[in-house]
Amino acid sequence: MAETIVEVKDLVVRYGTRTVLNGVNLAVKKGESLAILGKSGCGKSTLLRHMIGLSKPKSGQILIRGKDISEMDEDEKIEVLKKMGMLFQSAALFNSMTIGDNVALPLREHTELEESTIKIMTNMKLDMVGLSGFDGFRPSEISGGMKKRAGLARALAMDPEILFCDEPSAGLDPVVAAGIDKLILSLKKAFKMTIVAVTHEMASVKIIADRIAMMHEGKILAIGSMEELRGMGHPVIEQFFNREPDDEEIDRQRYLMA
Repeated sequence: MAETIVEVKDLVVRYGTRTVLNGVNLAVKKGESLAILGKSGCGKSTLLRHMIGLSKPKSGQILIRGKDISEMDEDEKIEVLKKMGMLFQSAALFNSMTIGDNVALPLREHTELEESTIKIMTNMKLDMVGLSGFDGFRPSEISGGMKKRAGLARALAMDPEILFCDEPSAGLDPVVAAGIDKLILSLKKAFKMTIVAVTHEMASVKIIADRIAMMHEGKILAIGSMEELRGMGHPVIEQFFNREPDDEEIDRQRYLMA
């Protein structure tokens, strides 16, 4: 059995009186690609934010190699975060900086490498994602797909053990989206990374996921391969996989449009 590298235990998150995550339990195995799947508003992005230590839970634990990230002091947390990469949904590039400077930022912030070495490593990462020669461009000068690739290069700057992705192919046309998904998969194999990807895109799941954690109303409904989840015959899973409309959502939209 592969070792558990990230474990979520009884995680509860509330915003005011609203419970967003209600007792989530999840184990991520070293070297796997896990997709956290579910419709908008089910809590999957909130779960991801807590897994990377951006938010502190109401109760429960997020264990990275057995240590609770929410209970770490700042220095210990920084050391753990150095071994993680994060690809944000919007790529989250700094518009005032070049693509090269965006990718180099983690190296400049968290290492004492010479600038010449940082330049070499930055160009290597850009080359890996197909952006060789674009280091001098600014985010406003490149396409949406290229921004995603640049965000991926920055996420890989520190050679992370775990890569977290928030909707890696959202907002892209199908051809570009498939290219991003396949790139993530090939880089995972090259770097021997563990990947946790939040998505609602079934096409992405089919490409990148070894296992799927299906979320519904703040809980993990089921975990397994796509074949295993389909075999459960659960109505919520079937509705999602078959792209069947949600009657309650349709009624809500009709009310808003009235």
